[in-house]
Amino acid sequence: MYPVFIQRAVAEKNVAAQTSFNFADAVEKVHHGLYVKALDSVAAGKPSGDFAYYVCQRCGNTVEKNAPDKCPICGAAKKLFKKVE
Repeated sequence: MYPVFIQRAVAEKNVAAQTSFNFADAVEKVHHGLYVKALDSVAAGKPSGDFAYYVCQRCGNTVEKNAPDKCPICGAAKKLFKKVE
C-alpha cells in the first residue's frame, strides 16, 4: 500500500506526503515484527514480556523496554517517546 502512495507523492512532488508515507511504511514493518514476536510467544506458551512499549509521537515507531536516544525512523529525540503499558 505505502509504496504506491510514495510513488504518487513523488510524482506530485509532495515532499510532506513522501516523508509521511516513508515513515508509515517503515513503522508498519516494525509493528509487523512486534506482532509476529507476540504471536510466537503465545504459540510457545511463553509470556510476551513484562515491559512497556515506547511510541514515537512524531512517526509512530514502537520500541520495547526503553526509548532510544533518537528514533531510528524519523530522528526524533528520546523525549518524544511516550510510554505505553
